[in-house]
Amino acid sequence: MMGLPEDKAVLQGRFTDWLTGTVGNPFTCKAGSYHITVIRVWKNEDFDYLYCQRQYNGAGIERGDKFDYAGVYCKRDGLLYDGQYDIRELTDTEGRSEEALRAELKRAVRQAIEDAVGNDRRNLRVTELSTERERKGLTDFQKFTAPGKARAAYLNGEHDDNSGFAFTFRCRYDPANWTEDSLLAYILDPARYTAAEAAAYMETQQEGMLSDFLQADMVAAGYAALLGNPLNPVHRLKRIMAALNASPAKTVDVTICKDEVEFTFKAEAGQYRRDCGSLYSDWNIVAADRREFERRFGRNGQYGPEDILRIEYARSVLYQAEEVRI
Repeated sequence: MMGLPEDKAVLQGRFTDWLTGTVGNPFTCKAGSYHITVIRVWKNEDFDYLYCQRQYNGAGIERGDKFDYAGVYCKRDGLLYDGQYDIRELTDTEGRSEEALRAELKRAVRQAIEDAVGNDRRNLRVTELSTERERKGLTDFQKFTAPGKARAAYLNGEHDDNSGFAFTFRCRYDPANWTEDSLLAYILDPARYTAAEAAAYMETQQEGMLSDFLQADMVAAGYAALLGNPLNPVHRLKRIMAALNASPAKTVDVTICKDEVEFTFKAEAGQYRRDCGSLYSDWNIVAADRREFERRFGRNGQYGPEDILRIEYARSVLYQAEEVRI
């Protein structure tokens, strides 16, 4: 029977000595109110797999109870990887998990591809899309997606309106789930594995990367069209959003001119901080004013940015339409 739980530093030191040594016997300790037994199973000359059993009664290994996977020990670098729950109590580091290793690989490959492309489509091997499916996808993007992306970029202030829409290529590589062999191969040589993944992506995803550039051209064209049309209500909407985002107001007084009728009401400020599409709903008007709004303009009535004359808060004018329509 084991004695009292060991001091954490002593326990971690003893486990590290066992892990990095050549002793093949199980590692056994008392941690808190339970006993832990860890065994190592030889995988190959570079790796051992760790398995663990936790017992709340007695000590040592329980007959008939299972051993759960606990981690991967790399004999080449002396580090623990993918440490599971029980192992974390025996070491000051749980080792990088499978998820952390995948994230590390993804960042490295994406950076390598972005460096190779250099935000310049001339660094790609292809200059046009080769299949009808890819060309149709680009046509659909131009028709259904590009206008919304151009509008969002303009309203969110992501670009300098004087310089136009600026595109920065971003690699979309996402590593597949680890297999038994791929995880161990990455642990042994991350740089080599990353280079191989980057080379494979660069070889097989040329048209996908070109498509990103071509889609950006379409968004840029939509962005330029917005800037070139001063009568588009989106410009008023952007000024309204900017004014409200600069204010701490929770409710505001809004004056509109709709159907040649001027009306002032109190409404929640939040809806004016985001893209309303083409119309605002009357749902965010306070109840008493909403009833009058519906009496004047109909039940479930709506109004657009072009209908707003003023927005006021605490006796200050946050937004004033450039042209007042009566």
